Amino acid sequence: MTEQIGVVGAREHNLSGFSVSLPHRQLIGICGVSGSGKSSLAFDTIYAEAQRRYLESVSPFTRHLLGAVSAPQVDRITGLPAAIAVKQLVSTPPENSSVGTLSQVSDLLRVLFSRFGDYPTGQGRLLASAFSPNTVEGACPTCAAKGSIHDLDLDAAVPDESLTIREGAIAAWPGGWLGRNFRHLVEAMDIDVDISWSKLPADTRTWLLTTEDTPSLTVNPADIRDHVAREYTGKFRSARRYLLDTMVTTGSASVRERTESFLSNELCPDCHGSRINPAALSVTIGGANIAEVATRSLTELATSIHSAITADLDRDHNEAKRFSGATDDAAQVLLDELDKRTAVIERLGVGYLPPERSAATLSPGELQRLRLAAHLHSGLHGMVYVFDELSTGLHPKDTDHLFTHIEALRDAGNTVILVEHDMELVRRCDWVVELGPGGGARGGQLMFSGPVAEALDGQSSTAVRLRNEAPSEPWRDPQEFGGWARCTGLSANNLDGLTLSFPIGGLTTLTGVSGAGKSSVLRSVATLARSAGASPFDGDEEPQTIPRSSSGERNDLAEAHATGLEVFDRVVSFDQSTIGRSPRSVIGTYLGIFDKIRSLFAKTDLARSRGFTASQFSFNTARGRCPRCEGLGIITIDLVHLPASSGTCPECEGRRFTEETLEVTVEELTISDVLNLSIDAAATVFAERLGLIAHFEVLQRVGLGGLLLGQSSATLSGGEAQRLRLAAVMRARKRREASLFILDEPANGLHPSDARVLGQLFRQIVDEGDTILIADHNMELAAGSDWLIDMGPGPGPDGGQIVAEGLPHDVAAAGVGATAEVLSARFGTAGC
Repeated sequence: MTEQIGVVGAREHNLSGFSVSLPHRQLIGICGVSGSGKSSLAFDTIYAEAQRRYLESVSPFTRHLLGAVSAPQVDRITGLPAAIAVKQLVSTPPENSSVGTLSQVSDLLRVLFSRFGDYPTGQGRLLASAFSPNTVEGACPTCAAKGSIHDLDLDAAVPDESLTIREGAIAAWPGGWLGRNFRHLVEAMDIDVDISWSKLPADTRTWLLTTEDTPSLTVNPADIRDHVAREYTGKFRSARRYLLDTMVTTGSASVRERTESFLSNELCPDCHGSRINPAALSVTIGGANIAEVATRSLTELATSIHSAITADLDRDHNEAKRFSGATDDAAQVLLDELDKRTAVIERLGVGYLPPERSAATLSPGELQRLRLAAHLHSGLHGMVYVFDELSTGLHPKDTDHLFTHIEALRDAGNTVILVEHDMELVRRCDWVVELGPGGGARGGQLMFSGPVAEALDGQSSTAVRLRNEAPSEPWRDPQEFGGWARCTGLSANNLDGLTLSFPIGGLTTLTGVSGAGKSSVLRSVATLARSAGASPFDGDEEPQTIPRSSSGERNDLAEAHATGLEVFDRVVSFDQSTIGRSPRSVIGTYLGIFDKIRSLFAKTDLARSRGFTASQFSFNTARGRCPRCEGLGIITIDLVHLPASSGTCPECEGRRFTEETLEVTVEELTISDVLNLSIDAAATVFAERLGLIAHFEVLQRVGLGGLLLGQSSATLSGGEAQRLRLAAVMRARKRREASLFILDEPANGLHPSDARVLGQLFRQIVDEGDTILIADHNMELAAGSDWLIDMGPGPGPDGGQIVAEGLPHDVAAAGVGATAEVLSARFGTAGC
């Protein structure tokens, strides 16, 4: 193998066709401002080519299972071994994803319980799949693996028995046409809908509320009092059946919330919330079933399972010798694997997590480390590892600890490439590649490639940060606040009756090691704010709210109380989940920018002469889009027993539209050209002309200027998606409304210079009267806040407490907690 990876003519996305050489068995940091092309080089070029070569070496059947990877836009790459990539998770984990599934510990536990569990007398051995709630044989039949049983709350369903059915006595039925349809069907069944509910026969009331029958009836306009235009046939559903059906089918959070208000929610009497069938729950190891074991921390369960099975093996060998030598060996292999996996997780600092914990409730840092654990456990050599934002979601204290494991990968003979914004990590690399000078169309150029020592002598923004030439006085001057919000009794995950206060009209930053409880605080405060009367943001496309508690998360706000939150008219709270619902959802449509641009094209003389409307210039309608690729620009062909093949549409050559549509231009740009413009470039052409200056400015201020108008919003990183939502809120907010912004790590994925721009935006928002509460690991953002709350002192059970709080400068000077240590080291505390 050669001593370097040679990349020649890299042209993927905005890369300018440069060539670069990367040394093997080194730690290589790729840095640059957001949108400069870092991921395009590391993932879309180097890793994509390694993956393509690997797939070419396997059988056609295997290639079909693994999926197709198109060749990257590069002349050639030499000296490239097999590669493993760990990208940012740009979507919320599935609802049934847990710590156990992410760590793969759940799979090991199921096999161990299947083969070595203590079964009740007379019960045959169960397959490992029977211990999973996500399989047919493992799901609890009573609750259908939901853990709880929903049933109709009779008092909520009919809150006023003096009302008639026509007057809406059955409040659990929906409004609108569907609710009227149910009333029409009841009337068609000759049930009196004009007497009070209490006067109807008891069996009739019970049937209307709870029957499983769904009769189809014909509604004749002559037979009912409500006006119906014509005869129709409808299907009746009881209140209970309608609600349960809606819980399964609805995708609307507001509809689900309304539906739940009419249902009781009782713990399943058979599985007791574990979602696993009773037969599997009767199998134990060390006296505990698999659901009970899953409540223990990963570290604790590895120790307890190992001890229990080893004791059983010893006892059975001495007595009935139930286990054969081969089975004994199998047990040792499984236990060794369990020990190895949990040992890596423990070293990464997340051994406190229990397998039952829902992945959706984890902090970004916890999620990142669990995903890394599988790769650090593999023990491979001679590979290329490509990591995306290794520092995502991690406090600097956590990052320093994690980096020692990355160095171990290099020392084992691997080449490690880090796409990274944390200059502390880049400084510890052996080699640095800087792309820039800007983002989008202004990026994609090779600014520097060489040893870190040489990079320190440069004058770029990255070099300045590498030398740690941060602003000497990042601290914000003390502000006067009109009041404070105070939340008491916060109990979620590791929070245990926490009391927390933050200034109204200020920027408050929560810091602390990953798993300290920051995200739990944000979720709890958001819930309390809604309870106090603040309405959630409601725009053209409602932002994803920070998720409420779900399976595996302890979140008991029954004893919680808040004062001060009643002053907020609106609460805007969202996490880092993706925005796009389909590949057709693009950035340009999110703020309505693309709608205005399409209208501009429709007003041109050529468009008018041809009778084109604005829909002619949408790739989501049939009028003007390419009929071959239906406006996607690519064609995907399923080859049945071969991998699906994707490529540029041969008819429109990737331009998405018909030739006739593309003949219409504005400023010599076709509608396809416009989709390929960056936000920054589009602003210079369209902002003033369409009266969209404020729209483009807010996108640029949140650090999204380098993204393309036509880029699918489903491809955005978590931080980018969150900042796009923030931009939408900034455009929609009303000056007279008092808003509370609750953001979880908004600076993720930002170069330090971009993060500084975001911090300036935050300060402008609070200076205009709104309030911001964020959790973030960016120390400059923390230093520039009005109030700092450092949580900890450790993660998980060692966290959930406020370690220090106050003005950031004072917290740093006090020297208590991990954040104070980092702040004082980076910015100093002179003059305290």
